[in-house]
Amino acid sequence: MIKRIFTLLCLLITCGTILAQQSQDEQLALQYYKDKEYDKAIELFEKIHAKNPNSYLYYYYYSALLNMERYSDAEKMVKKQIRNFPNVQRYRVDLGYIYDKEGDHAKAEKTYQDLIKNLPAKESSVLELYNAFYSRLEYDYAIEAIQKGRRILNNNYLLSKELFTMYQSLHQNSRILEEVVSLIKEDKQEHLEPAEVAIQNMLLDDEDDMLYNMVHTTLQKYSQKNPSNISCLTLLYWIYQLHKDYPNALLMAKAIDKRTKMEGIKTYELARTAADNKDYETAIEALNYIIGKGEDAHNYVLAKMKLLDVRYLMLTNTLPVRMVDAVNLERDFKKLLDENGLHSGTTDWIRKYAHLLAFYVNKPQEAIDLLTKAMANTNDAKEKNTYKLDMADIQLYMGNIWDASLNYSQIDKDMPTEPLGQEAKFKNAKLSFYIGEFNWAKSQLDVLSAATSKLISNDAIYFSLLISDNLEEEEEDDEEEDTVALVFDGGVSHPALKKYAEADFLIFQNKDDEALVALDSVITLSPFGTLVDDALYQKALILIKRKDYLGAEALLQKIITAHGDELLGDDATYQLAQLYEYYLKDATKAMEYYQKIMRDYSGSLYVVDARKRYRALRGDTVE
Repeated sequence: MIKRIFTLLCLLITCGTILAQQSQDEQLALQYYKDKEYDKAIELFEKIHAKNPNSYLYYYYYSALLNMERYSDAEKMVKKQIRNFPNVQRYRVDLGYIYDKEGDHAKAEKTYQDLIKNLPAKESSVLELYNAFYSRLEYDYAIEAIQKGRRILNNNYLLSKELFTMYQSLHQNSRILEEVVSLIKEDKQEHLEPAEVAIQNMLLDDEDDMLYNMVHTTLQKYSQKNPSNISCLTLLYWIYQLHKDYPNALLMAKAIDKRTKMEGIKTYELARTAADNKDYETAIEALNYIIGKGEDAHNYVLAKMKLLDVRYLMLTNTLPVRMVDAVNLERDFKKLLDENGLHSGTTDWIRKYAHLLAFYVNKPQEAIDLLTKAMANTNDAKEKNTYKLDMADIQLYMGNIWDASLNYSQIDKDMPTEPLGQEAKFKNAKLSFYIGEFNWAKSQLDVLSAATSKLISNDAIYFSLLISDNLEEEEEDDEEEDTVALVFDGGVSHPALKKYAEADFLIFQNKDDEALVALDSVITLSPFGTLVDDALYQKALILIKRKDYLGAEALLQKIITAHGDELLGDDATYQLAQLYEYYLKDATKAMEYYQKIMRDYSGSLYVVDARKRYRALRGDTVE
């Protein structure tokens, strides 16, 4: 027994020594290979490979021989490998590659064609041969292997993703579309994802919309010949949304709903997406389509409620305001509240209706009366203070400074640590800014710089710095500016800052024509001062509402170029990205400026949304 144990221990020690020696040889061979000392590496690889032909070192050995152009030795080694492993196809591809490197292209081609001709009728074998060709960059043969595999396995969808990869590598866009059409012929849901991914990858390099036009033209033609194919309609719906072509997406949504009897579900989905992307006209058309189907239609009630929201968004984000639209919206809001009453479930409608009355149809007292009734109908402190905040805004709009300030102060006192209370405090500070009490406004804004709401904190810091920068600038240049102040402001101190505060208040009151004049005066009063970028930015926002997108683009570009390192650099960059995405429909430019936010303004409040929008435009799936 002891003798057997001793023999076993000796055997283990011997094996351990051999393994250790083999491991050292492998490490040394790999180091020689890494250092490009291929002769020394080959000597060791040959010895290791003779003992273990299945070793992972095979490809290092093979590569070293090719690097030294020892094609004859490489051929012998690979043929031996084929004899040892006759069912592994990649070794035969390696052999063909040697012939190709030697310049014997006919022999290489015959080797490859024999592999395809004798391809076993197994999916794993097709995948193996495809991968072997793909690894040698033999894309045409990789495609041929998949096509042969499809024939012998009678599976027209075999390795679709891999085939798309090949076509993409070869920039064969027409073949990508042929494969897409082939995928959707059977109208199966599971084939949509690979088709979408293929189109998405194809459109990544589409700078002039040529590929987009090719895609939707191909799918349109197929849809016209096969109108009942839902997969084709769904793909068209998807690419129109990807391209932000919401009117055409609406046509597809209606067609899908009709053919699938989805009762307006797709159309309602499109209305929401269009509204989120500021295409209010298409959203309104989609919602009216659903409502037009009658009260029994699916989403009828939701569509009616959403329609009011979209009309409100369109009215409050467009200049000039059409009074007929404002009056019609007023009528419909009143009808809705008459039917549903004033309670916590209608809070959002009450607030929008009050804002509409005060700021758009010049009925501020009616708005205050409405909010007073709403406050009387609730015992919830937060809801009551929400209405009071809206009331204070209307009082400020009317010029009732002290009533507005009192209400802001009461909300701040009732809810000092809540976002609503901090918002009231911020608005009270803005009120002081409007009436020229700059030092008092700054003291309140400085307190809010530590607000729990990041948005309020950010705005408070911005206005505090705006005030301090301009007060300091005017104090430093006081002697030089005396003459200017006398001419433009009758000797009043801080004329540019006061004019900017006046412009900001006019914007709050929706008096944009007067605001533009005041903003021009700010630039005239202090053409090289720190308020120039602020004035340009506010002008750009007004021009966007007026649909003067090119004018807004020029102003935002000017801010980025001349004032990019100042307070509004990230705001202007983000606004420009939004302008390109939603209004000028230039996804490439939008991505450029979203990326600039992430790169140049990493601490900006906009980084998270910029990253999300960038990924969405790139075609990533965004949760």
